[in-house]
Amino acid sequence: MKTKKKKMRRSDYKIMTKEAVVLKYLRETRKLSVRNAAKVVGLSDTKINHAENGRCDLNPSLILKVLNGYEYSYEEFMSLVLGKKEMPSEIFNECVEILKRLNKEKLRTVKTILESF
Repeated sequence: MKTKKKKMRRSDYKIMTKEAVVLKYLRETRKLSVRNAAKVVGLSDTKINHAENGRCDLNPSLILKVLNGYEYSYEEFMSLVLGKKEMPSEIFNECVEILKRLNKEKLRTVKTILESF
């Protein structure tokens, strides 16, 4: 019995772009779940999920539709994409990497400092 070769679809593989990461960040800043974001934007939750996880191509009309639904401007979006404005998640990840490199004594010092906030 012959088996059919599965047709490759764009959603079968990920290409994580900065745009996809920013779209997810913007949704999270509005405190929207994927389902609620889909309702607000007028797309399926699958489309929102695929857009945020690099499983679909992000064309300008899709990006604008999502930005309008989230009430962000294209300029705000591009400032995050181009790195002119830093996303807090990037700062967090950078701090975690720094902490991983510290020895125990320096880590205790950092812990003391953080506990004072």
